[in-house]
Amino acid sequence: MDSGASDNITSSLENLSVRDKYSGGDQVHAANGTGMKISNIGHTVLHTPSAKLHLNNILHVPSAHKNLVSVHRLTSDNNAFLEFHPNYFFIKDQATKKILHRGRCKGGLYPLEH
Repeated sequence: MDSGASDNITSSLENLSVRDKYSGGDQVHAANGTGMKISNIGHTVLHTPSAKLHLNNILHVPSAHKNLVSVHRLTSDNNAFLEFHPNYFFIKDQATKKILHRGRCKGGLYPLEH
């Protein structure tokens, strides 16, 4: 998960359960300013032990080196909020505060694994 990412990004087309070709001219820009071509756009559902997490408007960028989940988009798409701790994190339902997903911190990153 990336709190600085404005979009969900994947390099693997297989990560999109529903997808459409992208015909626009926009590009994704890396931190160094390099533009990367968007090939497809789609969405998927991550099945966790407690819930289904929806990831909408995922950009398929074949040249991306890492998959990124936008914290803003994840929380907006799922009416949820995140709680970060030094060694773990929670994704919680906004209304009920129920834990939807638990994850571990790995190497200073908070990977969303299912």
